[in-house]
Amino acid sequence: MEVKDLAENLGLDVEDYNELFDLYMQTTSSDLEQLKSALDSGDAEKAHEKAHSIKGASGNLGLTELFEAAKAIDDRARLNFLGGLEKMVQELSEKYEKVVEALGRGHLRN
Repeated sequence: MEVKDLAENLGLDVEDYNELFDLYMQTTSSDLEQLKSALDSGDAEKAHEKAHSIKGASGNLGLTELFEAAKAIDDRARLNFLGGLEKMVQELSEKYEKVVEALGRGHLRN
């Protein structure tokens, strides 16, 4: 996964993609924490809202693996089915951290 390829797929230059990715990191980090809290409190509506937000933001940046993981959580939470979501959210969180490590810390920025 390289920023150059992701940016080109979206019709952006690398600088613009990096700016969007910085914003993505801030919002997604917060959304993940709120998603975990929603699961802890059994709030399916809030879990759906936060998973949906992560799904949309990930899709907008071409982060397909994160999009798919968030979509699976969103689909279940929307149906008020929270069983097993803790593991799915943990996996989403781990995937997010790998993407941040690769893209957010400059390893593959150009």
